[in-house]
Amino acid sequence: MKREVIAIGKDVQEAQANAAELLGASAADNIVYEVLEFPKKGFLGIGAQPAKVKATVELPDEAPARHERKHQKKAEEMVLPTEPAAPREAMKPDSEIVLTKIEAAEGEDRSFDFVNRLLSNLGINATATLYRQDEGGRRICIDGEDAGMLIGHHGETLDALQYLSNLACSKKNINGERLHDHVTVDIGSYRAKREETLRALARRMAAKALRNKRNVMLEPMNAYERRIIHSEVQGIAGVSTNSIGSENNRKVVIYLTDKKPAAEKTED
Repeated sequence: MKREVIAIGKDVQEAQANAAELLGASAADNIVYEVLEFPKKGFLGIGAQPAKVKATVELPDEAPARHERKHQKKAEEMVLPTEPAAPREAMKPDSEIVLTKIEAAEGEDRSFDFVNRLLSNLGINATATLYRQDEGGRRICIDGEDAGMLIGHHGETLDALQYLSNLACSKKNINGERLHDHVTVDIGSYRAKREETLRALARRMAAKALRNKRNVMLEPMNAYERRIIHSEVQGIAGVSTNSIGSENNRKVVIYLTDKKPAAEKTED
């Protein structure tokens, strides 16, 4: 019987080792690997991606059930908190955040200056507007026919731009001040659209966990996207969430609240 699994790791070798573990050590010599994605370092640590491989092995007819049980048990014994997680503060949907336009002269807001210079230097046909958010912090909205090229896959380029915009605030402005409040950069309401996609995913995966009576693990996400998943699931009875993994490989696990988890793990 042919069995296939897909595994990830910080490099191809680690991903292959993880795949071999899922298939069973006794089958390691017969495994055929296919690299689906090579690891990416990202830009200044933003947008890094793990390696992803597909592993295929031929198992004897009597073996599949044993390996399937082992794989299922490992998933169900995933590291989760030993005590109920403290209720998280509800996250206001991005589409409901009220924005108030700010007029800033050149030099008054270093992050806004950085975005404008970037658009000009790259020759991008787009305009940036600065706002104050009712939730706190500032928001730079970029609109224009060329603005979409700054979004990237699942917003990776946009996240890098946001990181650099916040970094620009480390310098004092012309008034001798450093603006410490967080800056959100958005392009064509991408943040709200992406958030709704993630909230729909959270509801769908929570329903799957309840239907199958089994924990569900999502793909690696950044801290902001994990927070959206946590926020949406906390309102669904019978399930809760926790984050596992490290650095750029942290993933959300949706688990049944009536199960006794194995060991404590720090949450986001």
